[in-house]
Amino acid sequence: MSGWRDKAACRDMDLDLFFPTTSSEERLALKACAQCPAICECARYAAEHALINGYPLQGIWGGINRSKGKNYRNNEKEM
Repeated sequence: MSGWRDKAACRDMDLDLFFPTTSSEERLALKACAQCPAICECARYAAEHALINGYPLQGIWGGINRSKGKNYRNNEKEM
């Protein structure tokens, strides 16, 4: 990893969490994003790589569940 990824809150986390299969996993990932110093860079990366080999980017990037378009700010009351 290099650049913004070195300071990302998720750098030492299980990255499977950012491809959640349950709402509790999604909440944990979005909570990490909400406290991440690299959230803007991550969101920019996701926007620049919205399509990978013609397929939409999946998972949680920059506080948004790209699979749902769900922003962490929508879940702050649950956190």
